[in-house]
Amino acid sequence: MGAGLRTRARVLVPAGLLVLGAAAMGQQVAQLSAAVGGDFEGEAVLVGDPRWRSGALVVPFSAVVDGKEFRWEGRARGPAAWALEDAALGERWLLSATVAPAEPADRPFLWPRHLAGSAQIHTAWRRDGGSAPFRLANSMRSLVEASSDSLSQRDAALLAGFVYGDDRGQLPEVVHDFRATSLTHLLAVSGSNVAFVLLLFAPLLVRLRPVARLGAVGVLLAQFAVLTRGEPSVLRACVLATLAVGAHAIGRRVSAPRLLALAVIVLVLVDPLLVRSVGFQLSVAATAAIVVGARPISRLLWGPSWLRLALAATLSAQVGVLPVQLAVFGSLPLVSIPANVLAGPIAGPAMVWGLVGGLAGGVAGDAVASVLHVPTKLMMGWVAGVARWGAALGWPHIEASEVAAAVTVIGLCAAVAYLLRPWGTVLRGLAVAVAGVGVWVAAGAHRPALPSGTHLSVQHLEPTVVVVDRPDPARALDALAAAGIDDIDVLVARSASRAGREAVRALDARHEIARVLAPVGFGGSVSHEALRQPVAVGGLQVEPSAGRLDIAPAVASNAWQAEP
Repeated sequence: MGAGLRTRARVLVPAGLLVLGAAAMGQQVAQLSAAVGGDFEGEAVLVGDPRWRSGALVVPFSAVVDGKEFRWEGRARGPAAWALEDAALGERWLLSATVAPAEPADRPFLWPRHLAGSAQIHTAWRRDGGSAPFRLANSMRSLVEASSDSLSQRDAALLAGFVYGDDRGQLPEVVHDFRATSLTHLLAVSGSNVAFVLLLFAPLLVRLRPVARLGAVGVLLAQFAVLTRGEPSVLRACVLATLAVGAHAIGRRVSAPRLLALAVIVLVLVDPLLVRSVGFQLSVAATAAIVVGARPISRLLWGPSWLRLALAATLSAQVGVLPVQLAVFGSLPLVSIPANVLAGPIAGPAMVWGLVGGLAGGVAGDAVASVLHVPTKLMMGWVAGVARWGAALGWPHIEASEVAAAVTVIGLCAAVAYLLRPWGTVLRGLAVAVAGVGVWVAAGAHRPALPSGTHLSVQHLEPTVVVVDRPDPARALDALAAAGIDDIDVLVARSASRAGREAVRALDARHEIARVLAPVGFGGSVSHEALRQPVAVGGLQVEPSAGRLDIAPAVASNAWQAEP
C-alpha cells in the first residue's frame, strides 16, 4: 500500500503543481489585462533604475491608478528626465504622467516584467529614498561608485557590472566586444556571485546555530537581491541557497538536482511570468548543466583540482545554455567557448574583490581606493582584453540547424560505437566523430545576419564611406563587423546629437578612420572636419543643412546598405 501511495504521489504532486502554476499565471495575466489608461498624479515607487533609450529616459515605476496598483514603463524627456536621471530603485517620487495599457504587440516585452503598460512622465519631484533595504542597497552602490574614481571609464563601468549587475555605463565598444564573444552574462550578476557572497560571510555564519544561520542567510541574500535589482539568476541562486541551508538546519541531506528543482518550483509558483525571462532560462539551464556535468568533465581534464573544476564548470555551463541561446538568438559565435573559458573563472573573484575593495575604498577615500583597486584593474583588464581579442578574431557563427545536425551525427556514431565495443573503441570512435563534426560545423559557419535598425549605411566600398545618423553606437559596431569592414576612409556624421557623437567616438575606437565629416557644432573628442560648404566624397554629395548633413544618393552600384 505504501508503494502505491508513493507512486500516486509522484503523479499527483507534479500535476497539482502544474495546476497551481497555471492558476497563478492566469491571475497575473488577468491583473495586467485590467490596467486602464488616463492621467495620473501622485506618489510612485521606482521599480527599476532609469536608463536612456532612444532619446528618452526610461523609468519603470509602480503607482495606484483607478484604485489598483500597477507597474508602468515611464518615459521622461526634458526637465522631468533631468530630475530623474540620478534616481534609483526603491525611491519614492511625486509624478504626473499619462498612462496607457500595453498594446498587444508590446505585451510580450512588458508583461514578463510585470509592466501593465507605458506612461509619459510630465513632471517629477523626489520625495524620499524609500524603505530601509533600498536605502542601504543604494548607499552601498554609491560607495562602490565613489571608490572607482581612480579607475578608467571602462574599468569603472565593468566593476559596476561585475559587482551588482549595472550595465548602464558600459562603453559601446565594450558592449560590442562582449556581444561578439557571448560574455555579456558576466555583466549580469549570476548564481556564482551568490556563492561567493556566502563564502565571504562564512566565518560569521558558521558560528550561528542552524536555525539562526537560516535566518541570517535569508536576510543576507534578500539584501543582496535588492542590491543586484532582483536579477532572475540571483533570485534562483538565493532561493536555492536558502533551501540548502534550511535542509541542513532540519538535518536532511538533499541532492543538488533536487534542490535546483525545488528552487525552480518555488520561484515559478510565486512568479509564473519568470518562465518568459531569458535570464531565468539561461540561469536554470547553466546550473542544471553544472550540477550534472561539472565533475564528470573535470575528470577528463589535466591540472590541479581547483583549476579542473573551474574549467569544467565553465564548459558544462556553456553546453547547458546552448539550446536556450540558439532558440532565442538563433546563432552562436564560435569564439564564445574559448572566450568564456578564459574570462569566466575571473568573474567570481572580480565580484568579491570589487565589492569588498569598493566598499572599503568608498569609506576610506580616493587614496586608499586607488591602492585597493589595483587588483580590480588587472581583473577588469583581463576580461576586457579577452573580449577584445575574441571580437577581433572575427570568427563566424553557427546556427541552430547546424548544431542539431551535428548532435544527430554524433548520436548515431555513439550508437554504432556502443555496438562495436570494447570501450576503448567506443571512446576513440566518439573522439573521431566529435572532431570531424566540429570541423564540419566550423567550416559551414557564417557571419551573423546584419542587425536591423542601426541608422548606419555603407554607401560606397571603394573608398569605404560610412554614414551614421543617431545610431545605437554598439549596434553600429555590430553592423560593421557583420559586413566585414575594418578600415573606414570617410565617416560622415549626419547629426550633431549625443548619439551621433558617441557613435563616432566608438567607431574611432575600433576602426582606422582616415577622415570624419560632421556638421558645424558637432563637438566631441574625435578630430573632424566641420562642413560649411558642400563636398564630394566617393561619388556622394555631402551638403550642410540646418545643423545636419544631407547626403545625395550614391552613384556607385556596389553600395551595401543597412538602413532601419
